[in-house]
Amino acid sequence: MGHTEIPRDNHPRRRAGCVCVATDEDGLALFVRTLYGKGLILPGGAAFGGEPFHTAARRELAEETGMHLEPGKLVAVDQVKADPDTGSNEGVNFVFDLGVLGADQVAALRVPVGAVSEIGGFEWVHPDDFDSHPDVAPYTARRVREALKARADGRWLPLLQEGVPVPH
Repeated sequence: MGHTEIPRDNHPRRRAGCVCVATDEDGLALFVRTLYGKGLILPGGAAFGGEPFHTAARRELAEETGMHLEPGKLVAVDQVKADPDTGSNEGVNFVFDLGVLGADQVAALRVPVGAVSEIGGFEWVHPDDFDSHPDVAPYTARRVREALKARADGRWLPLLQEGVPVPH
């Protein structure tokens, strides 16, 4: 079907997730434990309509962890299917690298007051334990592993907004 054959009111609805991968000085990856879902997820969430992806990642990171950091380089884009269990539309997750958090940043992690009804806390997981951890979904393990490989290899994707590189 060509672009002109798609009715204007029937374009696909996709969710744009903007998540962040961070590790501590020991190489453990940061996960958020939500109270509304199952298991551990990367800090982040959905972008609002018209919201730039890096802005959404920064906002969601602050809302969930209290950290006010600029998202780093875009290290992965992960297409996900719709989830009939949660009602989530199919979507794309943009994975930003926060790099290695220092001991002071790790110690300062707190669930913000506005998020206590959604966020149960944080967990640090070693990459060797992603697959065996009961609360890390297989697709999440694969996503984080690939993002960490991209970081280690120095691979990243340019993030553009209307053709202009977004600073990171």
